Amino acid sequence: MECNECNRTERFLLEAMIAADKAETALRCYLMTHERFAGVSDLDEYGSLKTEQQKTTEERDKAYLELVKHKQGHCA
Repeated sequence: MECNECNRTERFLLEAMIAADKAETALRCYLMTHERFAGVSDLDEYGSLKTEQQKTTEERDKAYLELVKHKQGHCA
C-alpha cells in the first residue's frame, strides 16, 4: 500500500512530464515552421517558448527527484 505522499509526488511527476512534453512540442513546432525566416516578433516568440521549455524541464526534473527521494525513505 502506498502512502498519500507517494500518490501526490507521482501525480506531480506525471503532470510535470506532460507540461514538459507540451512545451517541447510547441518549441519543436515553432522551429519547424520558422526554419527559413524569423522576424523580430518571431524571435520574441522563440524566446518565450524556449523559456517555457526550460522551466517545465526543470520542474519535471525536480518532481522526479522528489519522488525518488521520498520512495528511498520507504526503504531506509
